[in-house]
Amino acid sequence: MSALDTDPAIMRTSDSVSGTTDPDKRTQVDAGPTIAGISVREEDIEPAKGIRSIAVIFRGMAILIALMMVLQIVFGLASTIPISIGVLLGDAVRLAIFAGLLWAGGDLAVLWVKSHHDLRATRILMARVAYMVQHAAKPNGKAP
Repeated sequence: MSALDTDPAIMRTSDSVSGTTDPDKRTQVDAGPTIAGISVREEDIEPAKGIRSIAVIFRGMAILIALMMVLQIVFGLASTIPISIGVLLGDAVRLAIFAGLLWAGGDLAVLWVKSHHDLRATRILMARVAYMVQHAAKPNGKAP
């Protein structure tokens, strides 16, 4: 038994005269959503574009803070007003830590999206396996 025989999204069209089914005459039941050419349920597709946008924003802010840190050091060293190296270094470290935390927040958002895709793929796979097991059972209710 192939996956095409048990896929609920594939329906066989039968010949009206003979009543037989021809695998070459299979058609899609619905024009619903697909992932990689495989039709899936609507509830299995959940957009994560907003979370990716947040990750890009966090990383952009981290780059801007790192740039401000570099500019602060350059302007602090080139300034005519004396500034303590300890204060300058402390501010630079504080900005570097904050930029690192923002970058890590962006990485966590991307990690969440990737793990969400894995969970969604597992949910689709389990639904298909359950369907195959349910339809593979004999008419008396026992599995072969």
